[in-house]
Amino acid sequence: MPIRPPNTRLGRREPDLQLIQGTPAAIADLIQTLDRRLADEERPSERLRMLREATNQITRTANDAIQAYRRTRAAVNAELAMPNGDWAHAKRMSADLTVARRDVLASLEETSRRYGIDAAGGTGLAADAAQLASESVLP
Repeated sequence: MPIRPPNTRLGRREPDLQLIQGTPAAIADLIQTLDRRLADEERPSERLRMLREATNQITRTANDAIQAYRRTRAAVNAELAMPNGDWAHAKRMSADLTVARRDVLASLEETSRRYGIDAAGGTGLAADAAQLASESVLP
């Protein structure tokens, strides 16, 4: 994908798209760190604290991706609504955004499944995944 000048509507959203695309790797890093720490800890209370800490970090990471997704989706939709907009770039960015969104959702789903984290657990991951899943996507 060619680099666009940052002074265009879509160019200003490229860092947001990159943040969303990097979110699954960031979550995977947090999970690997958690797994290493859990392997060395035997006390249940400390293990629970570690899980809560990692969950909070994952939730913040997911929330950052959600906000970036909203900004990027709004820019794409605005560009497509303009009669003289850069539709080709907007459609490419929309496709990239759709793939990145899918990857973030899969990462959150895997994390929830792996650690038994759900809305009843009060961790917020299920809510983050539901919020991102409900965001509108262009056909």
